[in-house]
Amino acid sequence: MAGTELKTLITKRFDKYTQLYNDGDIKGLTEMYTEDCKMMPPGSETKTGRQGVTEVTSGWKALGMAKLVLTVDEVGGIEGEETLYNRGQYDFFKEDGSLADAGKYLVIWKKVDGVYLLAIDCFNSNK
Repeated sequence: MAGTELKTLITKRFDKYTQLYNDGDIKGLTEMYTEDCKMMPPGSETKTGRQGVTEVTSGWKALGMAKLVLTVDEVGGIEGEETLYNRGQYDFFKEDGSLADAGKYLVIWKKVDGVYLLAIDCFNSNK
């Protein structure tokens, strides 16, 4: 697959991710991660597994981060196309539409049963 095709594919996966988050479907969102995933939030220890993802993403909602927008800047293959890296930016908005946080991320995707799932998710605020 060409670089443009990979970027389109990952953008579609993140469109689903943001839709699930924005709709409050945390369970659906966590299923986009591998079972043994690692989430690396700023100012915190690494969270492991889907339960860790649930903890972090539920925490975002509790902090009033109502809407998430993800921008895919770069996608490339690692080990062919079974593993991909993805670099980009995120914006969180409050219910009133004001910006709550903005930052950048680096994600490692792994193909599991023909579907790309997030395996490692590292992100940092620009604040």
